[in-house]
Amino acid sequence: MMEIDYINGPRSDKMFGMYKYQMEIRKRLDVILNVIEYESLMQNIEKRLTPPNNTDVNGIKKSNKSSESGIKNFLFNQARKSVQEIDRYRYRLIVKNSINPDNIKHLTNQELAYLLNHLNLDKTVVTCYDLIPWVYENNHGNYWKNIMKGLKRSDRIITISEFSKQEIIRELKYPEERIDIVSVAVDHDVYRPNRDKTILKQFNIPEDQKTILYVGSETPRMNLDYLIKSLSKLKKTFPDFKMIKVGDPQSFGARENFLNSINENRLEKNVIFTGYVAEEELPKWYNAADLLVYPCLYAGFGVPPLEAMACGTPVITSNTSSLPEVVGDAGIMVDPNDPMEMSRAMFEILTNESEMEAVVQRGLKRSKLFQWEDSARVTGQVYRELE
Repeated sequence: MMEIDYINGPRSDKMFGMYKYQMEIRKRLDVILNVIEYESLMQNIEKRLTPPNNTDVNGIKKSNKSSESGIKNFLFNQARKSVQEIDRYRYRLIVKNSINPDNIKHLTNQELAYLLNHLNLDKTVVTCYDLIPWVYENNHGNYWKNIMKGLKRSDRIITISEFSKQEIIRELKYPEERIDIVSVAVDHDVYRPNRDKTILKQFNIPEDQKTILYVGSETPRMNLDYLIKSLSKLKKTFPDFKMIKVGDPQSFGARENFLNSINENRLEKNVIFTGYVAEEELPKWYNAADLLVYPCLYAGFGVPPLEAMACGTPVITSNTSSLPEVVGDAGIMVDPNDPMEMSRAMFEILTNESEMEAVVQRGLKRSKLFQWEDSARVTGQVYRELE
């Protein structure tokens, strides 16, 4: 049986994003995996600095973005860079001592591509989800220059959408024939319609209350200030709703900025934070919600809209980057710079039962196109072509 050196980066106890994608494919691959991971110093530090999961809009005082806060952010970022550099050096040594020269080497996310600049590896494939820092955030410092250099040295690249594929071709001048799209998918045994609002009792939300769900981080590209402005406009015509925010901030200082936006728009009583939600609980939140909103400005794929559609929850998302590939005509796509447009879309779904049902049915049909078995099959084919 084929053996793969599965170079997976830092070990994680949370199932989301890139780690979730790889785990779903791993358990469906018919190969032997030599999984090479490590305990990240940076992740351990960030765990201690992340606000508690029950932090709500009253949990942090409003910030005036004082010079004191700016100094703290600067010092934290400098320390963060140093610790990350130590982590990368440690992992280089671990990989060097753990690989089998005859195996295919699969680097499971683009940030691990730096290894190809330091280790003489052949038969390599890198999963590059997106080039968000390089393209969207214009981060052209040494760290990302090394990643881009490493990506160019890989024998094959796997990515998750046509949008990301075109970004890679344009930015790297990488041969199109060596890029394979292995789509994100959904486990339809887990993410399925099971409409039940019982879980809302955790936050004393009545079952007849309309609930709007957002699943994701609070990084700037997720466009949450726009979402809050849209909710503020919605409140003028539809005041009785709750917005449930699922997930950790995943960006230093982002929670404080988000809370400030909520306070400034007087939505303190409308927004509830759950913090990180385990995989087995997440479908319950999708099924309890009347609507999922995903206002992201730039995404390599966009998992929450797909999972929501599979659960029979209507989706409103941005008409940018890869998101039209995910929702097709099954969701409502809006201009992510026009809060009034999203406000109107939310109002329509929350008040028009026939429109809501039509969106739900299109979403259920659309979600069936995304199967993890297909993603594992294409990944296995990439391995076989590298043997």
